[in-house]
Parts: sequence; structure tokens; C-alpha cells
Amino acid sequence: MGQKLITNRETLFTLMLVTLGFLFTYQYIFDIKIDLNGDNASYYILGKALHAGEGFVNINSIHKTPNNHFPPGYPVIISLIMIFSSSFIAIKLVNGVLLLASLVLSYFLVRKFTMNKWIAWITILFLLTNSHMLRYGTIMMSEVPFIFFTLLSLTLFLKTYEQGKEDSIKYYLLAFIFLMIAFFLRTLGIALLAAFLFMMLKDIRNKWKYMLAYGAGFFLMFLPWLARSNRLGGNSYLSQLVMVNPYRPENGKAGISDLFGRLFSNIERYITREIPDVLFPFKEFNYREEIGTMEWIPGIIIVALIIIGIWKLPKYRWLGIIYFASTFFILLLWPDVWVGIRFVLPLVPLMIMAMLQGPEWLLSQLSALLNFKKAIPLWPVVLVLYFNISEIQFLRMKSLARYESKWNNYFNLAKSFQREGATDQVVSCRKPSLFYLYSETYTTNYKYTPDADELIADLKIRKADYVILDQLGYSSTFRYLYPAIQNKPEYFEVIAKLENPDTYLLKFKSD
Repeated sequence: MGQKLITNRETLFTLMLVTLGFLFTYQYIFDIKIDLNGDNASYYILGKALHAGEGFVNINSIHKTPNNHFPPGYPVIISLIMIFSSSFIAIKLVNGVLLLASLVLSYFLVRKFTMNKWIAWITILFLLTNSHMLRYGTIMMSEVPFIFFTLLSLTLFLKTYEQGKEDSIKYYLLAFIFLMIAFFLRTLGIALLAAFLFMMLKDIRNKWKYMLAYGAGFFLMFLPWLARSNRLGGNSYLSQLVMVNPYRPENGKAGISDLFGRLFSNIERYITREIPDVLFPFKEFNYREEIGTMEWIPGIIIVALIIIGIWKLPKYRWLGIIYFASTFFILLLWPDVWVGIRFVLPLVPLMIMAMLQGPEWLLSQLSALLNFKKAIPLWPVVLVLYFNISEIQFLRMKSLARYESKWNNYFNLAKSFQREGATDQVVSCRKPSLFYLYSETYTTNYKYTPDADELIADLKIRKADYVILDQLGYSSTFRYLYPAIQNKPEYFEVIAKLENPDTYLLKFKSD
């Protein structure tokens, strides 16, 4: 199907229809509660520090330590929102606006890649009902802003192929600016830079100046942040990459055999679980269970259709190939204990496009071979309705539900510090950033070590006044903290206990 000019009427119709569909769905599943992953609270704390003029520091720490783990992009966005409101809900709603903008950009990008308006509309239908996309549009995380600025940069970069020489300079510049914003939101954005540089390399005779400008510009903008990280001892995120298991530091650094094992483990998991789940989120996987034989079949089919779809894109095929390849090259090297769909979520719009383009090309070949007229490919609509609608209802139920009692206990202990004005105390706990949101006291973690004396000594260095013994379900609590309390009871005094399940506030006696 040949690509027609995207008219102003079509643009307006697309904006209206996508906006109406999104608003109906978004308000239906919107969750006012704080998500319990912890990183969202850390982003909020860093944004609050920037807004207060204290710099990129952990203001929940009594030492006000410079943060060297998270990229600065999303905290900067939060600090800008805080000029108008510090409400959690306000920040969540901005993510919702960026998700809506991402859907609109996805439609026009898919039109450019596939030259097929039906694939573009079905892609939007998939996105509008994808529970993972909707959920991340309601929590304070960097995924949705990263998706938006990535798609915006891609859209502007493709404009350089459609405009005259003078106009293309403007689009090259804008594409680079938004690429850098995406990179400082998540370092995975470097995969998009690789795709852009490759496209310029293909036409290096005409685009070598742009290629040099992109490379030099990236280096100059990244250099200050890199220098800061090195001055602080190296990025903690990167240091976790070379560990066998970041959650069990006693296992040491990964060797060559560990890296190869990680590579194959990640390939297996992405094919059988993460990629199928992020596209058809109707099943919750238990990562403690071994991967079954039947999980391979749908995974291989979906991945095969995506590969065929990317390879058979009518336009900008190599841009899609290099972007996908660069992204997965990075993801496959990450520790295989980092499971879940959040790492592949930014690829969802393009994966859906490719997954639809694959069957579209196969049907075109079949229709030409058997000499029959190919119908409009509405078969994916059935899949959307079957797999995704029930998940939207699940999000609705989740948004209306209260926290489990174990989290209520945790947050109630946190609120007790705020009620009593004890905000100058230091509390050691498993989720210090989340605890801070409700206590506004200083918080810290504890050292992940099986040596009780070492853990106690570290609590003294952290100037801990209190310790929370929770039952949130994290293994580090019962692997490190609980044994230390048992082995060194003279250092701990029970101050408060909440039941169902038992959650303790312990005074830490450092003397």
C-alpha cells in the first residue's frame, strides 16, 4: 500500500480519536497510590533536592551524599513540575500527558516506517490497551518520558530525509537535543545514537559533517557527567553490571563464564517471557519457576514475526534494525537477576509495529502467489480484545485496592516519625526512599553482608538511630539484617511492634 500524504484533516482526526480513547482508559485505571518499586521514590527525592537548590544529592541521607546511581533527566523533570506542585498526583499526570503524546507520535512514526495506515491504527489500539504502558503512565518513573523523547527524536530525525538541505539542519539539531534528553533519562538512549550514526555512515559522503557533529556533541555533553561520576568513585549502576548478583555482593565480580551464562540466560528469558509479556500482558510469570517447553513456542513465533517485520519495513529499515540490535546488545549484558518488562518497555511501539508488519508482508507474498485479494488486516483486533481488555480491568481493581497489611505497617511506622516530629533521626530500613516519603526523617539502607559485626559497624557509620525489621518479602532482610539482630541482640531494643504481619521498630544502641 503506497503512502499518502498525511493531511491536516488526518492529523486532527488522529489527535481527537487517540485523545478520547486515552482519556477514557487512563482515568479508568489511574492509581493515586505510590508505586512500591522504590526507584520512583528515589526520583522524587532527587527532584525535591534539585527544586530546593541542594543539588543532585540524596536529601533523605543525613550525609546528603551525592547521588551517583540514577541519571539526572527524570529528577530534573520532577524539579520543574515542583515549581507548580509537589504533589505525587501532579507528577503522575505529567507522565500521563507524555504517554498520550507518545501514542500520537507512534501513529505518525509507524506510518512513515510501514507506509500503511492500518498497521498504524492497530498499533495505536495495542498501545491504548497495553496494561504495562498504561501502568507506567501512572507512576513516577522515567520509562514514559524516555519513550516520548525517543519517539520525538526519531520523528525529527526522519524529517531530515523529507526536507530540503536548509530545513534538514534544523531537524538534525532538534533530533540531537531530544536524543540527549532521552540519554540523560536512561543511558539506554545510547542505542538510538548508534542507529543515527549508522544511518549517517551509510551516506557518509553527504552527511559526514552531521555524523561528526553528533559524535562530538554527545561527547561534550556527556563528559561533565562522566567526570562527576568518576570523581565520586564511578557510577554505582555500572559497578553492579560487573557483579555476579548485585543483590548478593559477597558473590563477587562476574568472570567470563558468568558473562556467557548471563547472555544465554537473558536471551532465554526475553524470548520466552519478557517480550511476549510486554506485548500480550495477560499472564503473570513466576521467575522462580524454570522456563517450560511450552513457553518457547509463542515466544519464538512472536520474535520471528518481529524480526521479519523489521527486515521487511518498506522505509528506514536499517534504522530500525540497528536500534533494535543496539538496545538488545546492551540488555543482554545486564545481570540476569534484573527481570521484568521495564527494560524492554521503550521498544513496545516499534515491536508492535514490527509484529504487525511481519504477517502483513507474509500475507502479501501469499496473496501474490495464490492470486487472491488481500483483505484489510483486522485479525490483530481480535487479539487485542481477547488479551488486553481483561488486563485493563485488572488495573482498575488494582487502582481501587488498598496496600497489603505488610506495607500498611511499614508506612504507619514511617508516619509515626512525622507525627512526633522526629525528623532528625536516622532510620535504617530495606526501602529507605519509600520510608522517607511518609516519615520525612533521614533514612538509610544496611550493608548486605552475612557478617553481623560488619553490619553493626556499618550501622554506626551510617549513624542509624532506629532499624525497621519488616516482612515486605525481600530476601536481604532475612539473609542479612535478621541474623544480625539475632546474633547481636544487645544492640537492638524493641520500641514498637505492629502485627499481621509482625513489623518491628527497633532502637539501635550504637554504644
